Amino acid sequence: MEVMVALLIIAGGVALLLFGVRFLRKGLDRLFGMRLGHWVQRAGEKPGRAFFTGIGVSAIAPSSTTMSLLAVQAVQAGQMNAQQMLAVMLGANIGLTIMVQFVALDLDQFAPILILIGVFLFQYFTRNRIRGVGQVLLSLGIIFLALGVIKSAVPSEIDPEGDLGRLIAIAENYPVAIMLLAAVLTIVTHSSTAAIGLLIGLLSVGAVGFEMTVPAVFGANVGLALTTMIFGWAQLESRRLAMGNLALKLLGALIGLAILPLLLVWLNEIPISPTIKLACVHTGFNIAIAIIGLPLVAPMSRILDKLIPTPKHGRGNRDEPRYLDPQSTHDVRLAMGQSAREIMRVAEIVRSMFDDIWKAMKENDEELVAEVGRRDDQVDKLDAAIKKFLTRSIKEDIEGDDADEQLRQLRYLSELETIGDIIDKNIVELVKKKIRLGAYFSKSGMAELDEFHKKIGENLLISETAFAQRDTKLAEQLLRHKETVSSMEQELRDKHFARLNQGLQESHETSAIHLDLLTHLKRINSCVTHVAYAILRRPKKSERERTPDTD
Repeated sequence: MEVMVALLIIAGGVALLLFGVRFLRKGLDRLFGMRLGHWVQRAGEKPGRAFFTGIGVSAIAPSSTTMSLLAVQAVQAGQMNAQQMLAVMLGANIGLTIMVQFVALDLDQFAPILILIGVFLFQYFTRNRIRGVGQVLLSLGIIFLALGVIKSAVPSEIDPEGDLGRLIAIAENYPVAIMLLAAVLTIVTHSSTAAIGLLIGLLSVGAVGFEMTVPAVFGANVGLALTTMIFGWAQLESRRLAMGNLALKLLGALIGLAILPLLLVWLNEIPISPTIKLACVHTGFNIAIAIIGLPLVAPMSRILDKLIPTPKHGRGNRDEPRYLDPQSTHDVRLAMGQSAREIMRVAEIVRSMFDDIWKAMKENDEELVAEVGRRDDQVDKLDAAIKKFLTRSIKEDIEGDDADEQLRQLRYLSELETIGDIIDKNIVELVKKKIRLGAYFSKSGMAELDEFHKKIGENLLISETAFAQRDTKLAEQLLRHKETVSSMEQELRDKHFARLNQGLQESHETSAIHLDLLTHLKRINSCVTHVAYAILRRPKKSERERTPDTD
């Protein structure tokens, strides 16, 4: 009966520890928000700088899935290559161990003070930064309280002749089994910090020997790499990153097991607390992985590209989301990274519609016109799936930078869907009319339309990059281009009227189509520039002045 009570208390302590670690991550997100992504994207061209960036960012955002996502987003935004992505993750592995160093400190007695201050700051202040500090302090207090609960449930002396004593003695002879159990525990808890924190709690009261915990650290690291792979499987770059990270961790664990007897002899001679020593083993393991992995990032990235090639998506699955994973919605940052990637896919489809409908108009290609219409159906389906993912699948309340990011994505997605509708319901009909009538634009009129179409296309590309990188300079550039496009559209109308006055037959036959094309292209440009308002956090002009959407 006493054993069952002790196990229940330990289980409660582990649950409290898991909650504390998760709450801590959210507190750090509240403090630093989207700036973490900006820091990763500015990691630089050299793997060495990317490596140290990974250490720094993961130290203040202790989550492997978050770090994986930030690195993948930087690659997708063109700010980082695959080699730098691997280097960031190698650094992140080290930064993640800093939290374990805190957990290893014997600070149980400070838990009530941390909780008191944390609750006061979190509960009675409205400023996001202050509440973030309070949440971090409260989380640390909960973590140290959880370790105290675990320690209190374990007897100070375990009878070596008892069932538990004999089980521990047997387990110490099977380091591989210990490593596998630790890996499973990490996968179940989704946290190496929680798994190693449990080991620290048991080690501090002598429930387990130090020799038993070292292979468990290896297993926790392998389990964390497996967890990252499971949650990142939906995205191609995440899969490659997780596979590379897992391969290096497995290599490190196998080497560690091979030299375990020698390693234990050396570690036992170090005169420091066993709990601190265990935390240092965790950090040292990841430093060793980085030493092995950093020189190999270039060949590894090439191997991973071959092992996990970019799939050629056929027509059968083109309407389905490729990057949305419903299982990832427990992590808001991870979920929004996936939705951003899917939105970029929608942007590419819309841009292809914009380019191909123009090609169809110039070549009188009815099949291509029909294909553009089918792509709009694809955009509509993806739009519905992404909006559902962003608004319904993310169950928890979000605020601060995360709420701003959700709104930014929804706004941009809405503009893309509107552009698709303008192309499908307006420009497509104009092209069909032109083909049906067998009409042709005058040479000068067609050249002017081409110039206008090219200008709008450039803005489409700028808006994609501005959205992906949250680039305020590009956003300002879009707003400047908006005024240029308005002036250009009026100038082209005047030139068309001048040709009508000259009596050009082609201009008379296509006048309505010509003017409608100018109108709809300008409408598309208005939608394109609205992404700038979301990035600069300004209301749209239409929201300030209630002007028509043609501006």
